[in-house]
Amino acid sequence: MIIVPTEKQLDWRNAPIVLCVLVFLNVMVFLFYQSGDTKKIIEVMTAYEKQDYFAQEWPIFEKYLEEKSEQDLLRDYRKQYERDETELILGDMLMREDFYTYLQQNAHNYFKPDFHDQWAPERERMHKQLQSLSYIANGLRASDVRVWTFFSHQFLHGDIMHLLGNMFFLIICGFAVEAAIGHWRFLLFYLLSGLAAGFAQVASDWNSTTPLVGASGAISGVMAMYLAVFRLKKIEFFYWFFFFVGYFRAPALLILPFYIGKEVYSYHSDSESNVAFMAHAGGFVAGALLIGIAWLLNRNMLNTQYIETDQTIDPRQQQLADIYSAIEMHRFDQALALVDALIQEKGLTFDVAMIRYNILKISRGDAYLPATLNLLTVPLLASDEVKKLDKVWKDNPDIHPQLSDQAALKLGMQFTALESPQSAEQLFLQLLERGCKNPALSVYASKLAAAFLRLRDTGKQSHYDGLAKQLAQGAERGLL
Repeated sequence: MIIVPTEKQLDWRNAPIVLCVLVFLNVMVFLFYQSGDTKKIIEVMTAYEKQDYFAQEWPIFEKYLEEKSEQDLLRDYRKQYERDETELILGDMLMREDFYTYLQQNAHNYFKPDFHDQWAPERERMHKQLQSLSYIANGLRASDVRVWTFFSHQFLHGDIMHLLGNMFFLIICGFAVEAAIGHWRFLLFYLLSGLAAGFAQVASDWNSTTPLVGASGAISGVMAMYLAVFRLKKIEFFYWFFFFVGYFRAPALLILPFYIGKEVYSYHSDSESNVAFMAHAGGFVAGALLIGIAWLLNRNMLNTQYIETDQTIDPRQQQLADIYSAIEMHRFDQALALVDALIQEKGLTFDVAMIRYNILKISRGDAYLPATLNLLTVPLLASDEVKKLDKVWKDNPDIHPQLSDQAALKLGMQFTALESPQSAEQLFLQLLERGCKNPALSVYASKLAAAFLRLRDTGKQSHYDGLAKQLAQGAERGLL
């Protein structure tokens, strides 16, 4: 379930300068600094396998895991070793810093002197290269706390989805908080929330060697600041719960129990997760305390004019929210009436036509056929919309003959852009059977040839290239 505030629209009179800088820094760090990590890992693993160090170090790793009392992991690794599935084992051996220390202390008991002298400097080089990885060098580790990592970890991310998720929530809440409390205060509170998040995570496990990376602790602080700024003011929220989507207005603090409940539940039910729930909690508490203390010291710190000004709600957005609300309450006749009113006022668009189609699909009354035909003839669609339309086409074979030649041509040409040109070919053949004489049919055939070329189906590509030429020649003769 997702619930996010959408009360405030971006207002460049209160430009989110600090927010833009923070987002820019996070993205640039990921693209230009962290992008080199994969190359380093591949180089080390390739050299490690080439030197065949795994076979030499595996007995030492077994002993190491026994002494660490990691019996369950050792049992799993031995099974993988027997099946010659060593990728996870190899990665764990290379990434464990304390295992490398154990190796240095015990390798001479396992290796012959000549091999040890060759192995030691090469293995040290590999270890140093892995220690230079962004999340190891500048991530926050409880077992190796360095002052700057309390700040540097806030600008590192595990992967692209981690980055995008964090930036989404930072932008959603950040620009309103910055406008409400000011640029420099926002920057200071953001960094301090991230600092507190790091302390909370470190304090939860002083012996952890897992690096903490990500802006989510600081962003939790921003969320707390958002709630503290708007408090009991009724604001607009967007929600997404499975297939239920819509908007509602409620006091800002309504989100507080949902957030706390989710974090507490996740912390206790998902102990194996890589998500730093304690960091989230630490950042959230810090953000709330910081803005609370600042407000007590200076009651005029908040931009009350910005906070109290209600945003102008997009009428179309409100109409869609009313439609979704009626659907959720199974008031389909009411939802359909609202859809028809929106189409009459604003015109037919794909999203509204799709809503009307889905409502009518339940009853399949007299209005279902014309609504489906209208949906299939909506022009200028995006690629994801064409995919949805393809499903509608396949689900309604009885409607195929009802399409006019012109509508079928346009629809079929859009289908040629799909990964599978099955529907596009089906429409083309139907047009040929009807005896369609439209000159655009040769263009359609060319598009089908290009679609089959993408699939490397040279037989069909050649067939439709030939048809395109024949149809083009036929059209020219008709003109003469």
